[in-house]
Amino acid sequence: MPNDALAVLSGRLCAWLREPLKRLEDAAAKKRLGHAWLITGRPGLGMLNLALVFADRLLRRRVGEALPLDLPAAQALDAFRDRPQAFDHHPDLHYIFPAEEKRSIGVEQIRAVTDALALKSFLGGPKVVVVEPAEAMTVGAANALLKALEEPNPDTYMLLVSHQPGRLPSTIRSRCQTLVVHAPQRGSGEPAGAAAPELAPLMAAESATESYRSFINELETSFNLVYESKRDPIEVADQWAGQDLGQTLDWLGRRIHAAVRARILAGASNPVTVAAGPVLHNAWARLRLDVLFEQFAAVEKLRAELDRGVNAELALRVLLLGFVAERGT
Repeated sequence: MPNDALAVLSGRLCAWLREPLKRLEDAAAKKRLGHAWLITGRPGLGMLNLALVFADRLLRRRVGEALPLDLPAAQALDAFRDRPQAFDHHPDLHYIFPAEEKRSIGVEQIRAVTDALALKSFLGGPKVVVVEPAEAMTVGAANALLKALEEPNPDTYMLLVSHQPGRLPSTIRSRCQTLVVHAPQRGSGEPAGAAAPELAPLMAAESATESYRSFINELETSFNLVYESKRDPIEVADQWAGQDLGQTLDWLGRRIHAAVRARILAGASNPVTVAAGPVLHNAWARLRLDVLFEQFAAVEKLRAELDRGVNAELALRVLLLGFVAERGT
């Protein structure tokens, strides 16, 4: 049930989110909690879980360690993504997300919330707004939110959740404190010079789904067509930039790492086999090792700069053109 999912996501916390939650709670305890926070990180880290737990603690004045949300339960709650437009929640929690069958957050949604924020809270305490994903706001919606950020109501807090903060206007980012959520560390043993990018825990669970396998196969196919000069790399780069960019970069980083690992580890599996699906491509096998290392570094650099307003479309174009220009024979 969606209502049950919201209650669980607000009351239980993924283990790797304890440290960022503590940072928020410490700021609140020291009276240094700003009125707006931008919570960022790679896809699959449960940033919405963090935002809802902290919102619930602000609203209900709760303290102490949060109950754990184990990975199977978190995966089961993925159905929460099919959020209906109405659900039971704390009356002073305003949760904004794309309307049903839409991919964007409209200006009317933001205006409805800012109008509500001008009124007294229902229970006489704070009011909390959660916007997720914040980068889904239209230009009009972002401008409407900016006004609320510039003239905040007392005892009101805004939590903007985004794994593509670079798509947000700089005027909004500059008015928020930023909290970066990092993936939990895993064991060592990776080949020197190409540390594997972490597969975020909730994304790891998602990777078993048919939709994720289809998404990965589409990326593999489009990359191969670019490499074989059968598709325009600029066209593909713009297509990638318009979809889930964080997830695309995660795939590209892991894919390059897998190719590097296959080259330098004895007995490694076939470097052109895609673990997520049946697609078999030879493009990765023909790329020179030095090119793979350079492109891996470029992917990691772009990933790190997503929250700094980098031109993602241009950066992706350069990346894909690099694969074409520097490919081995």
